[in-house]
Amino acid sequence: MNFFAVKLVLYVKQLSRDLGLKWPNDIYAYGASKLGGSIFNTQVDATVAIVNVGVGFNLNNSKPTLCLNDVIAQYNSKHSTTLPLLSYEKTFALIFNKLEELYDRVQCEGIEVLQQEYYRHWLHQDAEISMIGSEGESLQGTIIGIDEYGFLLVKKQPSGDIVSVHPDGNSFDMMQGLIVPKFN
Repeated sequence: MNFFAVKLVLYVKQLSRDLGLKWPNDIYAYGASKLGGSIFNTQVDATVAIVNVGVGFNLNNSKPTLCLNDVIAQYNSKHSTTLPLLSYEKTFALIFNKLEELYDRVQCEGIEVLQQEYYRHWLHQDAEISMIGSEGESLQGTIIGIDEYGFLLVKKQPSGDIVSVHPDGNSFDMMQGLIVPKFN
């Protein structure tokens, strides 16, 4: 689960409802423009786990696509409001405060809290997709959720078989509804 992406979307949705989560770790505006994302690297040995987190988010750069302050400005224009644009300092403070709130809730109520928040904001429920199988064949399916490891669950059509799609070996083109193997 992408704890940081969920927190950022929760914060921004207080200002505007136009953000969502693209599996596995991207933040999109209007379902079409990527604003940011995160990456995790985990090292585990017998006694300790170390997780390095990288987060990138476009707050102010309108080119080549869109930034968060553009989303706020568009919201203001559409709804005749005067929500302030965000500074880096205010954005970090608000995100860390929300992060702490969600962390406390997860500690008290369990990981299901994070899963529920993720599902509330993700862009894929019941999306019809095409996949390229391991033999290069075209497969059809419907996104039905995320498994316990964070992998995308897809119900293959017409068989109804459920498969997990791993982000490390695949790329998800949300606009085309297409999952294809990554080639390095």
